[in-house]
Amino acid sequence: MSMQAFVAIAEIVSALSVAATLGLMVVSLRQNTNAQRAVAVDSLAAAIATINVPAIGSPVVGSAVCSATTDWWQATRDERIVAHYFLFSYFKLSENGWYQQRAKILEREQWLGWEKNLRKLYHSSGVQDAWWPNRRNAFSQQFQDYLSNTTSPGDIGSLSDVFGPVDKAAGR
Repeated sequence: MSMQAFVAIAEIVSALSVAATLGLMVVSLRQNTNAQRAVAVDSLAAAIATINVPAIGSPVVGSAVCSATTDWWQATRDERIVAHYFLFSYFKLSENGWYQQRAKILEREQWLGWEKNLRKLYHSSGVQDAWWPNRRNAFSQQFQDYLSNTTSPGDIGSLSDVFGPVDKAAGR
Protein backbone atom coordinates (compact mmCIF):
# COMPACT_ATOMS: atom_id res chain seq x y z
CA MET A 1 0.00 0.00 0.00
CA SER A 2 1.36 3.37 -0.95
CA MET A 3 1.81 6.20 1.50
CA GLN A 4 -0.87 8.23 -0.34
CA ALA A 5 -3.44 5.47 0.05
CA PHE A 6 -2.59 5.10 3.74
CA VAL A 7 -3.01 8.88 4.26
CA ALA A 8 -6.35 8.84 2.38
CA ILE A 9 -7.65 5.97 4.53
CA ALA A 10 -6.48 7.77 7.70
CA GLU A 11 -8.30 10.96 6.61
CA ILE A 12 -11.49 8.99 5.95
CA VAL A 13 -11.28 7.29 9.35
CA SER A 14 -10.60 10.66 10.98
CA ALA A 15 -13.59 12.27 9.23
CA LEU A 16 -15.85 9.40 10.28
CA SER A 17 -14.63 9.74 13.86
CA VAL A 18 -15.40 13.46 13.85
CA ALA A 19 -18.88 12.81 12.38
CA ALA A 20 -19.58 10.11 14.98
CA THR A 21 -18.42 12.42 17.78
CA LEU A 22 -20.66 15.23 16.52
CA GLY A 23 -23.58 12.83 16.26
CA LEU A 24 -23.08 11.70 19.84
CA MET A 25 -22.87 15.33 20.98
CA VAL A 26 -26.19 16.12 19.26
CA VAL A 27 -27.86 13.13 20.96
CA SER A 28 -26.38 14.17 24.30
CA LEU A 29 -27.56 17.78 23.89
CA ARG A 30 -31.09 16.63 23.03
CA GLN A 31 -31.20 14.38 26.07
CA ASN A 32 -29.91 17.21 28.25
CA THR A 33 -32.49 19.63 26.82
CA ASN A 34 -35.29 17.13 27.46
CA ALA A 35 -34.03 16.59 31.00
CA GLN A 36 -33.95 20.37 31.60
CA ARG A 37 -37.51 20.67 30.30
CA ALA A 38 -38.64 17.89 32.63
CA VAL A 39 -36.98 19.65 35.56
CA ALA A 40 -38.72 22.94 34.65
CA VAL A 41 -42.14 21.27 34.46
CA ASP A 42 -41.53 19.41 37.74
CA SER A 43 -40.36 22.63 39.37
CA LEU A 44 -43.54 24.47 38.37
CA ALA A 45 -45.71 21.59 39.53
CA ALA A 46 -43.91 21.49 42.90
CA ALA A 47 -44.24 25.25 43.28
CA ILE A 48 -47.99 25.25 42.62
CA ALA A 49 -48.38 22.42 45.12
CA THR A 50 -46.48 24.52 47.66
CA ILE A 51 -49.00 27.30 47.15
CA ASN A 52 -52.08 25.09 47.18
CA VAL A 53 -51.32 22.44 49.82
CA PRO A 54 -51.85 24.88 52.73
CA ALA A 55 -55.27 25.71 51.28
CA ILE A 56 -56.27 22.06 51.57
CA GLY A 57 -55.89 22.30 55.33
CA SER A 58 -57.54 25.70 55.52
CA PRO A 59 -60.55 26.46 53.32
CA VAL A 60 -60.12 30.05 54.49
CA VAL A 61 -57.48 30.51 51.77
CA GLY A 62 -59.87 29.52 48.99
CA SER A 63 -62.66 31.62 50.45
CA ALA A 64 -60.37 34.62 50.84
CA VAL A 65 -59.09 34.42 47.26
CA CYS A 66 -62.61 33.86 45.95
CA SER A 67 -63.99 36.81 47.89
CA ALA A 68 -61.11 39.19 47.13
CA THR A 69 -60.97 38.42 43.41
CA THR A 70 -64.71 38.94 43.13
CA ASP A 71 -64.73 42.30 44.92
CA TRP A 72 -61.55 43.40 46.69
CA TRP A 73 -63.22 46.03 48.86
CA GLN A 74 -66.14 43.82 49.91
CA ALA A 75 -63.69 41.18 51.18
CA THR A 76 -62.67 41.51 54.81
CA ARG A 77 -59.25 42.88 55.65
CA ASP A 78 -58.09 39.38 56.67
CA GLU A 79 -59.37 37.94 53.36
CA ARG A 80 -57.48 40.63 51.43
CA ILE A 81 -54.28 39.84 53.35
CA VAL A 82 -54.55 36.11 52.61
CA ALA A 83 -55.53 36.78 48.99
CA HIS A 84 -52.59 39.15 48.51
CA TYR A 85 -50.02 36.53 49.49
CA PHE A 86 -51.68 33.85 47.38
CA LEU A 87 -51.97 36.16 44.36
CA PHE A 88 -48.40 37.41 44.69
CA SER A 89 -47.07 33.84 44.80
CA TYR A 90 -49.30 32.69 41.96
CA PHE A 91 -48.45 35.63 39.70
CA LYS A 92 -44.70 35.25 40.41
CA LEU A 93 -44.92 31.57 39.60
CA SER A 94 -46.89 32.36 36.45
CA GLU A 95 -44.33 34.97 35.43
CA ASN A 96 -41.65 32.29 35.78
CA GLY A 97 -43.71 29.87 33.68
CA TRP A 98 -44.33 32.56 31.07
CA TYR A 99 -40.60 33.22 30.72
CA GLN A 100 -39.88 29.48 30.52
CA GLN A 101 -42.50 29.10 27.79
CA ARG A 102 -41.02 32.03 25.87
CA ALA A 103 -37.56 30.44 26.12
CA LYS A 104 -39.09 27.20 24.78
CA ILE A 105 -38.19 25.34 27.95
CA LEU A 106 -41.85 24.83 28.79
CA GLU A 107 -43.94 23.47 25.93
CA ARG A 108 -46.69 25.76 24.65
CA GLU A 109 -49.33 23.11 25.37
CA GLN A 110 -48.17 22.89 28.99
CA TRP A 111 -48.40 26.65 29.34
CA LEU A 112 -51.96 26.96 28.00
CA GLY A 113 -53.66 25.69 31.17
CA TRP A 114 -51.55 27.97 33.34
CA GLU A 115 -52.30 30.85 31.02
CA LYS A 116 -56.08 30.42 31.23
CA ASN A 117 -56.04 30.44 35.02
CA LEU A 118 -53.67 33.38 35.09
CA ARG A 119 -55.82 35.37 32.68
CA LYS A 120 -58.96 34.52 34.65
CA LEU A 121 -57.39 35.79 37.89
CA TYR A 122 -55.79 38.79 36.20
CA HIS A 123 -59.09 39.93 34.67
CA SER A 124 -61.13 39.40 37.85
CA SER A 125 -62.68 42.55 39.27
CA GLY A 126 -60.81 42.40 42.57
CA VAL A 127 -57.42 42.01 40.90
CA GLN A 128 -58.07 44.71 38.29
CA ASP A 129 -59.65 47.22 40.66
CA ALA A 130 -57.20 47.04 43.55
CA TRP A 131 -54.56 44.34 43.72
CA TRP A 132 -52.79 44.61 40.35
CA PRO A 133 -52.58 48.42 40.22
CA ASN A 134 -50.83 48.31 43.59
CA ARG A 135 -48.57 45.31 42.94
CA ARG A 136 -47.82 45.24 39.20
CA ASN A 137 -44.42 46.89 39.64
CA ALA A 138 -43.19 43.77 41.44
CA PHE A 139 -43.30 42.07 38.04
CA SER A 140 -41.21 42.60 34.93
CA GLN A 141 -42.41 45.18 32.44
CA GLN A 142 -42.56 42.50 29.74
CA PHE A 143 -44.87 40.37 31.88
CA GLN A 144 -47.03 43.41 32.68
CA ASP A 145 -47.28 44.20 28.96
CA TYR A 146 -48.16 40.59 28.16
CA LEU A 147 -50.98 40.54 30.73
CA SER A 148 -52.34 43.91 29.64
CA ASN A 149 -52.76 42.52 26.11
CA THR A 150 -54.80 39.49 27.20
CA THR A 151 -58.53 38.96 27.57
CA SER A 152 -60.43 36.92 30.12
CA PRO A 153 -60.97 33.37 28.87
CA GLY A 154 -64.62 32.65 28.24
CA ASP A 155 -64.40 28.91 28.76
CA ILE A 156 -63.27 28.82 32.39
CA GLY A 157 -65.37 29.71 35.40
CA SER A 158 -64.47 31.98 38.28
CA LEU A 159 -63.59 30.75 41.75
CA SER A 160 -67.16 31.67 42.76
CA ASP A 161 -68.37 29.21 40.13
CA VAL A 162 -66.14 26.52 41.63
CA PHE A 163 -66.64 27.23 45.35
CA GLY A 164 -70.12 28.72 45.27
CA PRO A 165 -71.09 32.05 46.80
CA VAL A 166 -69.47 33.15 50.02
CA ASP A 167 -72.00 33.58 52.80
CA LYS A 168 -70.10 35.76 55.28
CA ALA A 169 -72.93 35.88 57.80
CA ALA A 170 -73.01 32.09 58.11
CA GLY A 171 -69.22 31.73 57.84
CA ARG A 172 -69.51 29.59 54.69
